[in-house]
Parts: sequence; C-alpha cells; structure tokens
Amino acid sequence: MRADAGSARPRRLFELSGGALALDFANTWSDRGRPETDQLLDYDDLVDFLVQADLVQSAAERSLRRRAAVEARRARGALERARSLRENLARLFMARAAHRPFDPEDLTALNRALRDAAAHQVLEARGDTMAWAWRDDTRAARLDAPLRPVVRSAAELLTSPDLDRIRVCDGTGCTWLFLDRSRNRSRRWCSMESCGNRAKVRRHYQRQRGE
Repeated sequence: MRADAGSARPRRLFELSGGALALDFANTWSDRGRPETDQLLDYDDLVDFLVQADLVQSAAERSLRRRAAVEARRARGALERARSLRENLARLFMARAAHRPFDPEDLTALNRALRDAAAHQVLEARGDTMAWAWRDDTRAARLDAPLRPVVRSAAELLTSPDLDRIRVCDGTGCTWLFLDRSRNRSRRWCSMESCGNRAKVRRHYQRQRGE
C-alpha cells in the first residue's frame, strides 16, 4: 500500500504527456534498454497509473487495492497482462513511427483485447445525450479490467489521422512515444528539458573536440 494509505511507500508518479491515453500507458517504460526505467513493477504501480490517468475514482481505487492484497496471485496475473499489453502497444506504435509493417502477432493480440473490451462497453444515457460507459461485475472483474479504455484508445489512435503523428523520441536510448502536434511536424524529443538538452550538450561537446 502507498504512503497516502498509511505506508512509507510513496505513490508512483507518471508523466502523462504522450498526447493519447494509449501512448501514456506505453510510456510507463521510458527506455526499454534500461530495466530500471520500467515504472510498472507491482500491482500498486498499475493502480497509481489508473488513478492518475483518471480511469478509476477513489472508491474503485480502494477496492482494487483491497482485492489485490487478498488475491495476490490474481494481482500478479493482472500485472503481467498489463505489461504484456503495454509492450504489444509499444511495438505497434514504434512500428508505425518507423514506417515498418505491423507485426501480425501484435495485431492479433490487440484484436483479442478489443473483443474483451467491446463485451463490456455499453451506451449510457446522460441527460439528453448518450455516451460510452464500461460495465462489469466489480466483485468478479479482472483486476486489469480498468485498462479497457487504454485498449480502445489504441484502436482509435491506430485508425485516426493522428496515426501519422506518432513519434519516438530521438534521444539516445529513449523509447518515449508522443503525438507530434507541431505545425511543421518537426518535434524530435520527449521534452527539451531532458533528451533535447542532452543532445544539445552532446553536440556542443563534439564541436569542442572538432568532431
């Protein structure tokens, strides 16, 4: 449990600046060459992401954490499925950013997740309008059920005009994904404060050495 629930362990914080929910989820591992940058290390980390991405509210958060504490094996399974989904999506997005063909196995895995998500999505009346909502028996729902909006986000992004705006940071080793909203589509970095500045320093050092 987290510090806000009486534990010494702090809540993990995520950078949600990819431009789409599915990209933000893929970015929970920012440098796939360095295991220490993986932010989904346990089920509590996953719940922290769900809360910050506004996928669960406080009551649902408490329920998920209580269930995970009692159903440790199911929590581990949910975490592994979440990590598998994340890498599946990251490979699809990176393939598109590099103008490579999609791996058929990754597409099959996403379609499998989409079928599950669609089975729990309903139209709900909200005043005089309709909106999509998610329905589940919360007592029996899988502990990774709140990730279904991530699956839908991925499908919407992969079938939208924004598909051509998916980029991978040019920083050395950085696998951060983002939507390039710049006017001339020239954005290269996850942020100038991190990878952008490091690249500038590296170029300056190389010029000083005459390389």
